[in-house]
Amino acid sequence: MQTRSRGRHVDLSDRPVPANGTVTTAAVADATCSACTSGRLLEDRVKSALWDGDRLVVVEDIPALLCSACGEQFFEDRTALALDLMRGGGFPPGEAERQMTVQVFRYRNPEPDREGA
Repeated sequence: MQTRSRGRHVDLSDRPVPANGTVTTAAVADATCSACTSGRLLEDRVKSALWDGDRLVVVEDIPALLCSACGEQFFEDRTALALDLMRGGGFPPGEAERQMTVQVFRYRNPEPDREGA
């Protein structure tokens, strides 16, 4: 089984995986992060913000493997597929668990513009 994140993967094929395809804590106990090569991967639940056109949506309670050292998140293929299917469905507002308000800031360059200098 491979777990993917931003093109990176962790190969857990030498670990026992139940018939339902869920990676257990025992299966990832010895897995090392492929991003930083020093952290251990731990099962966790994460949230992710995604853009749907001009709407920002948040998906919570996503099963992931999280690096104990660098914080990199890795998703099993079936989790990534489920997220893609949710995105393809357009995130209907009527199906949202709840709504939240976020603050929006405009970027400000802390250094003066040097083009005219």
